Amino acid sequence: MVAAALFRPWAVWLLGRERPELKNLPLALHRGGRVVALSPQAQRLGVREGMGVEVARMRAAGLLLLPYPAHAALAWRALLQELYRLTPWVEPLAEGTVLLRLTPAEARLLAEGYGVRVGVAAWREVALLAAWSAREGEARVVAEGAERAFLDRLPLYLLRGVGLGLEGLGKLRLLGLKRVGELLAWSPAQLRAYLPEGERLLPYLHGPWRPGVARFPEGRWVEARLPLDLEVDGGPGLLAHLAQRLHRGLAGQAATWVAVEAVGAGLRFRGEHLAKAPLRGEKEVRLALELAFRRSGAWGMPLEEVRAVASGLHRPAHQEGLFRRPGTGLATLLARYPGALLRVEVLDPEALAPEWGFRYRSLEVEDAALPGAPKGPLPRGETPVGGPGQEAAGGAPPGPLAGRRALVAP
Repeated sequence: MVAAALFRPWAVWLLGRERPELKNLPLALHRGGRVVALSPQAQRLGVREGMGVEVARMRAAGLLLLPYPAHAALAWRALLQELYRLTPWVEPLAEGTVLLRLTPAEARLLAEGYGVRVGVAAWREVALLAAWSAREGEARVVAEGAERAFLDRLPLYLLRGVGLGLEGLGKLRLLGLKRVGELLAWSPAQLRAYLPEGERLLPYLHGPWRPGVARFPEGRWVEARLPLDLEVDGGPGLLAHLAQRLHRGLAGQAATWVAVEAVGAGLRFRGEHLAKAPLRGEKEVRLALELAFRRSGAWGMPLEEVRAVASGLHRPAHQEGLFRRPGTGLATLLARYPGALLRVEVLDPEALAPEWGFRYRSLEVEDAALPGAPKGPLPRGETPVGGPGQEAAGGAPPGPLAGRRALVAP
């Protein structure tokens, strides 16, 4: 069976988990001067997403305004890892929405344990609608074959969870529609013509419904956990131990993102670091861990438990030569297309006529690896010279390069 779990709004649910005293309060989270997430209690007071902070404060006097948690993305990845320990079939759809493969009994335990809404059905789309119709801490199960009866009695406003906007809901209510079953009588063409979001609603109303859940990609991270018997200060010694474990777990792979989570003094610390270059060596991993530790605020604190995660794993690619020796590929090319490549020999850059100063010659195989220009500043009046060892020849009058090796411009 497919189980859809809603940890939404994600940031509000996360703060409620970390700070239980915020539950059941009118809470609004802001970022960039705008409200971006709301608790149901704040919505009932008339606060809406996109409002300015001052406007929201004026709308509801008892509103609690907090900044959007910076570690929300990190916490979402950590939650997915928790769910992965329950089942390998975990498919995140968005922050706060995830599909799993669970039995109805397991889904009820998940809903009660996390206090979230869960829907269970044989189809992904029906499971999502069942989750939006459930209460917090409840799992609603739709038996196979009973999907049409479930949709017939489903309130129309619950389609907002899968894409129906306020404007579209208002237009449907003007027609007197209250249940999803009444909307099922519409054809797909009518839905597209009447509702701007009709295309998004078609898979939920007319299908095709999809079974199954994608398997969570294994090996996406490496974890090192240290449950400490005694309190240990977060410092270089602890970091060296964690870095050694993570580097051993990488097993030749490279990571791009490192996160740490520590518990100490009754507090939980989280920090992360996104590396600019792939983390391959133990020294690089240790430096990234130190940056994440310092951002978490756990540096120098007495800690009881530490957990470090390295993710974004990949195998570094190495660009190797196409041929074992210089000139090997060139020999094959010239053997098939003789005269295809030419060299320019500069005889006299100060010649009175351009045609006196250079000439063309066919490129030879021994010219494939020309000596490079010398490093550092050149002596005044000299020019880097390379190419075949014969003396320059031609009809040009003597010049600065007369008697020197030919200057080659590939």
